Order: sequence, then structure tokens, then C-alpha cells
Amino acid sequence: MGQRLSVWTNHSKNVVVSWLICSFLFGLISTFIYIQHAESNRADVRAMAERVILDFGSQLNNVDTFLHQSDSIDVQCSAATIQQMRQFVFKHPAVSEIGIVNPSGELVCNSFGLLPTPMFISEPPKKRGLRYHGPIISEFLQVSAFVLARTRHDGYEVNALLPTEWIKDMLHLSKYSELDYIAIVDSETGVPVFLQGDYSLPLGHSLFPIVQNVELEKVFDDQTRKFIHIKPFKNVPQLSVVVSKNARYLGLPSPVWLTALCLMYVLSWLGLVLLLNHYDKRVLSSRALLLGALNRQELFNAYQPLIDAKSQNILGAEVLIRWMHPVEGELGPTYFVPEAERDGTVLEMSLYQIDKAISDLAPVIAVKPDFKVSFNVNGYLLSCPSYIKKLCEAKSVFNNLTIELTERDVLSQAKIKSVLYQLVELGVEIAIDDFGTGYCGLQYLQSFPIDLLKIDQSFVASIGLDNLQSPVLNAVIEMADKLEKKLIAEGVETQLQADYLSARGVVVHQGWYYSKALKISAFKNLIQE
Repeated sequence: MGQRLSVWTNHSKNVVVSWLICSFLFGLISTFIYIQHAESNRADVRAMAERVILDFGSQLNNVDTFLHQSDSIDVQCSAATIQQMRQFVFKHPAVSEIGIVNPSGELVCNSFGLLPTPMFISEPPKKRGLRYHGPIISEFLQVSAFVLARTRHDGYEVNALLPTEWIKDMLHLSKYSELDYIAIVDSETGVPVFLQGDYSLPLGHSLFPIVQNVELEKVFDDQTRKFIHIKPFKNVPQLSVVVSKNARYLGLPSPVWLTALCLMYVLSWLGLVLLLNHYDKRVLSSRALLLGALNRQELFNAYQPLIDAKSQNILGAEVLIRWMHPVEGELGPTYFVPEAERDGTVLEMSLYQIDKAISDLAPVIAVKPDFKVSFNVNGYLLSCPSYIKKLCEAKSVFNNLTIELTERDVLSQAKIKSVLYQLVELGVEIAIDDFGTGYCGLQYLQSFPIDLLKIDQSFVASIGLDNLQSPVLNAVIEMADKLEKKLIAEGVETQLQADYLSARGVVVHQGWYYSKALKISAFKNLIQE
């Protein structure tokens, strides 16, 4: 029941944790997509304005070019003049009529011909340059038209009429379906000259007169938030194109993208839940497997002898853990100790190892009270009160008890310093295992209560070889001598290595040259021999 509750709790935790992680990540992704999409839509709005500027502006440019050349037109409306105006109208479908107005404001002729009686329109202004007015109703075609005009140096005006239907067709919202409205407005007043859509302006913000490009995003007078882009025509700055889009849709992806994003979110959430559940299951199964092995006493100790090289006596043993797996056979620590450290079973396993060593070595201790017994310990174990208590228990049995730490454990967990001092006060010897392969500095050797250094087997293997590690071995031996630290050489495998170390004062050896790690029965036999 308790295990089921633990599994259910872990699953619920994984669901919540996965939701938080996915929500955070997809929140960032969605924000990025929103910003990118909004900027892309703003760029599209600008592009639509540019399209109108290009399409309508090109017609304005053509008309302006013709009107620029009007200074050479015969204002007496000769046949050649009328033919020239008709040719321009024929080549430019956007223009329906060309007219000439005298300084008195009378239309004297147009592209249809000479008027029998001049028709009063309005007196041409003295101001030079292209201008517009209208829309007006053309007397000849009876259609609404937009007028572009220029006043000549002699006071005559030449104008061109652009049908408003053509302009409205060009501005039709069906071509710009994403826009709220599109308009050509008076740059001074903002009054629409041509409009498609529902025209509105931002509240509390005066846009006109317009002299340069303007864009902003605000709440408009129709109570909706819009993005607006305004750009004057280059050749007719009195006119500007205005395009507007509802800001609500600026950053909103298409339904396809939105559906895909939601689907990815759900799948990622489910995938992460399954991954975390699998991890928990693996950890729980690994822990259950090791605890089961401990209960069945499948784990046992192997004892690596510590040899006095001069007398060949066995001074002690390093206690190593092994697993007699019912299927795989005998397994070394590399197959299960790292997993035990990850799932926390290393504590139960280490407590079991000490109890087993006390039981196994009781006959040996009875004969040799000063027999050295050494256990490998990591920083995590030294932070567990139950393990410290078990070490104290072991110290009451083993007079000569040593714990071996790696350099990384000593350096990465400075908080264990006080624990080490407490153990030293109880008479426990502190050793650094695999010395020389980590990053232990002299200040740590002096500040921590370290009694013994175990020379790593890689340095022992360099004996008799010309490589970079050979000088390091001698340096380690010399440093230990100056710091008054005891030394043990690991991995001694040849007579040459044993003689070399003995000659330099390192007389306690450990390695296959003497013996491999043995089960307790074989270890006892070796001692007797």
C-alpha cells in the first residue's frame, strides 16, 4: 500500500513538474512566435501601403510627367494638341480625360475636342507644382473623377481626370483582406478622398498634418486596438495612403500553426511525464533490486591484502564489495556501486558491508588485534549519522581502522572536515585513495586530518618506463616524506615495481603481485600460510 502511494505521488509530481516545465518553455516559444508574427504582420501592412504607393503612385508619376510637358502644348487646342491628349488617354487606362483651362478658369478644350463654348470651372491658382482636387463629376462622361492639375507659366492649367471607380477597384479590400481599412486621405486634414473599409482614427492622438511616414498602435475611436501605417505620396505629398489592421490579430498565428503548437505542447507534456515516470521506475526498480540482493545476502566482501614488502607479512586488508548475481554471476563494484550512489542504496549497502566485515574478520582480529581494516567511503556517507554510528561500532572491533576517500570527496565537501576530525579523535585513520589523479593541493593535505596517501596504480605502472608519470611518482614519495604522511602503493604487479618502491621507503604494497582480492575463506587461508 505504501509503495503504491509512493508511486502515485511520484506520478502526480511528474505530471505537475512536466506541466510547469512545458508551460514555461512553450510560454517562451509562444512569446517569441507572437513577437515574430506580430512584426511579420506589421511588415505586411507596410508592404501593402508600399503596394498602393507603387500602383497608384506610378499612375500619378505618368500623369505628372505628361503635365510637366504641358508647357509645350498649344493652348489654342490645335488638332495636334487634341491628338496628343487623346494618345495619352489611350495609353493610360487610369486617365479618362485631359483638359486645358485658361487663366480665367474656363475649360477651353479636352481630349474629346474643342469646346464650342468655354465652360467655367475655377480659376487656376498661381501656385506651381502638381496638385489634386475632387472627386468631381465629369461633365462629359458623367462619372466621378479625381483631378490632378498643374498651372503653366502662362497661367493656363492642364489637368487629368482619373475615374474614382478605377481607384476604388485598386483599393478594394478583397485585395487586402487582412486590413480593417485602406484609404487615400488629405495629408493636411486626414479627410478620406478614397476609402475602403470602416475609417477610424486613434483616440487622444493627433496624426495630421502628415509630413513623413507615421505608424503607431493604439486604441481607436471604434474602441478597438489597431496598428496604423501612413505614408505620403512622394510626388503628391498632399495625399497619403493609410492602412490599418486590428492589433488583436497581429501576433496571432494562423489556425494551422496554433493547432500544431497546441499539439506539440500536449505531446511534449505527455512525453516528459512518461520520461520522468520511466526514470522514477528505473530508480525504484534499481533500488528495489539492490535492497533485495542485500536481504538475500547476495552481496559479499572481498579482501585485498596489504603486504609489508620487507617481511612479506599481511598487515591488513582493504574491504571491497562484490555481488554474486543469480543470473550474471560475480559482479564487480563498477556494475552496481554507481547505481547505488545515484538511488541512495549506497548507505544500506555500506552498513551491510561493515557488518559483514565485522563478522568475517572476527577470527582474524582475535589473533591479530592490530590488523588494519580499510573501507572506501564517499562524502555522502560521511554526512549520514547512521553511517558514522556504524563506523564507531566498527572502531570498537577494529583497533586499526582506516577510511579511504578520493581527492574529489575531500575538496568538494568541505563540510565533512569537522566529521573527519571527530573520527580522528576516535582513532580512525584517514587516507586519500588514488592520490595524484585528482586535484588535491598542499593546503588541503595540511588543513585536513589526512594520515595516509595511497599512490595510484597508474604511477606504479610507470616504474621502469620512460614516460611523463615516472617523475611524478618520485615527487609524490618525496612530498609525503616531507609532510610526514604514510604511503601505500596500489597496483603492484611486478618484482621490479616492488623493489623500486621498497628502495624508496614505500614498504606497504597492495596488488596482484602479492594477491588479488579474495573471499573471506581464501583470505583466511592466505593469512595462515
